Amino acid sequence: MFSRTIGIALVIGAVSSVARAQSYDATPMLANVRESQRAGLPERLEVARLEQLEHYDLHVAVEDELRAFGLREVVHVTNDERAPWREVALRIFANVIATPGEAPPVSMIAGECLDGVSCTIEQTAPSILVVRPSAPIAPGATLRVQLDLQGRLREIDASRTTMMAQSQEGLAGMMGETGGDYGLLARGEGIASFASFFAVLARRERGRWETDDRGTLGDLGNDRMSHVRARIVVPQGAQLVATGVETGSLPVRDAPGRARRREITVQAGLVRDFSFLVGHALESSARDVNGVNVRSWYLGRDREAGRRVLETAASALEVFERRFGPYPYRELDVVEAALVGGAGGVEFSGLVTVASMFYRPAGLGGLGAMLGGAGAGAVGDMQSAMLEFVTAHEVAHQWWHGLVGSDSRAHPWVDESLAQWSAMLWVEERYGAERARQEGERQVAMGYRTMRMMGVADGAVDRATSEFGPSVAYAGLVYGKGPYLYPALRAELGDEAFFAGLRAYVERYAFRSAPARGPIDTLATGRHAARVRALARHWLDERHGDADLGGGDAGAMLGAMLPPELQGAMQDPAMRAMMEQVLRGLMQGQAQGGAAPGGGGSPEDAARMMQQLEQMLGSLPDAP
Repeated sequence: MFSRTIGIALVIGAVSSVARAQSYDATPMLANVRESQRAGLPERLEVARLEQLEHYDLHVAVEDELRAFGLREVVHVTNDERAPWREVALRIFANVIATPGEAPPVSMIAGECLDGVSCTIEQTAPSILVVRPSAPIAPGATLRVQLDLQGRLREIDASRTTMMAQSQEGLAGMMGETGGDYGLLARGEGIASFASFFAVLARRERGRWETDDRGTLGDLGNDRMSHVRARIVVPQGAQLVATGVETGSLPVRDAPGRARRREITVQAGLVRDFSFLVGHALESSARDVNGVNVRSWYLGRDREAGRRVLETAASALEVFERRFGPYPYRELDVVEAALVGGAGGVEFSGLVTVASMFYRPAGLGGLGAMLGGAGAGAVGDMQSAMLEFVTAHEVAHQWWHGLVGSDSRAHPWVDESLAQWSAMLWVEERYGAERARQEGERQVAMGYRTMRMMGVADGAVDRATSEFGPSVAYAGLVYGKGPYLYPALRAELGDEAFFAGLRAYVERYAFRSAPARGPIDTLATGRHAARVRALARHWLDERHGDADLGGGDAGAMLGAMLPPELQGAMQDPAMRAMMEQVLRGLMQGQAQGGAAPGGGGSPEDAARMMQQLEQMLGSLPDAP
């Protein structure tokens, strides 16, 4: 057990000088930003000085077994409004999603305001800290708050990280109205993931701090640009992968007999979030793309898939820079992680994680035996295509919400639909238009059709995360329907005007936040303006999904899902009928109450559903 005393003692000695400093210089933290992207940054961010952005100074000590941590954090926040602030709200987003029977993973040990400012700090909820200084914070003035935190990482069992287990967890959570714990602050497969683990400024709307997330679907965070300096103490020999760039590494002077450790300094300027991963068995491959160091990190046993991820990430970076404009950072890391709850990948500034389920054979059980060698090989090809698609989607997020911000709670379609379409664009540029159409059918439109098969109606794409109801509606509309707005706009405008418009959108809102219809407003110019807005209404506001993408027809879904090598077997009426029955049974069973509220099902649920699936498959006739 990682005790409170040990957790704070690990970090307290090294940060005493931070507490004495009364200001900070943002320049060192720009070490991660490409030289070509540094010109005119204050003007682009609409601030007088870069030091007006929030600054988080983190000193983290990771426990030797990678199961817990201690943290001393200093938050620099400047009042950027015209009226004084009487309080400041901070959020620890790792504490938003509760696990029944468990305490929140991150707890506050102590806190105080610095620079002689008297204040109170109240933890009004597990994820909410309210700082009330004795005197209001004047416009333009800065408040510095020091927090001592400790946390533990949830353990993810290896049985949950297979493709089949995660497919079942994702299915089990489709009718829930909250997001699950995707393993963002957790340890699995020997890899420890640290995301949403420290306190950040809360969202602020119309002069009020927003502390009610109105559900947990979608991304949780404040969407703001900030600067981070982190000093992270890890066991000697462990690999650290973090947002930003490493600028120093020193051995830690510990008592004799203690396991050796090192402290690594990371600078991360102009980022919307900060995360890191630690592992003892991580390997990496790297490639330079136009001066950007692209690295893929993976377990040694998954080397082949890890190198494929590198190839995909490097290719996607090249395509997106050419189509959308320059990537802002010097490095891009793609890391294998034990994600759960059906999550395929997660994006952070300059770093993305991809679920380990994509890196190894799918583990099809009875289905694999039924398919035989050729069929199982075809499924393996589909899995490889999914790995590439997820990787391209997460790399696209470096533009959509990374470089160009948006309100991910009120208008999640802005970044997610764009990232999903961008992955389709990458497939087109890599493999051609026909392959892009096929992958769109399998990995994009399928989400909409699954939603319809589960009895959820078509609806508006552009709405707040809290307004979707079940998660299958959020996935089906934002990820399944919304992306098809962009092929329609491209067809209307032509490639030259369409891609010029997207580059203009990036240039206009780089390092800032775009409005709800930012992409549409940028593209709706000249003689095409009325048609562009009509297409936006059609895809974002109106209900034409069944006509455009097809409804929940089981036969059509199977036709899109199965690779060509297996589609011949579907000509057998008995085979087709049984497969359609399996698909309907799984979908409708969840729609009628099989989902676990609060996100993905348990490992036991996954095992039970897998057993039922194999029993049904066992009654299928042999494929011709």
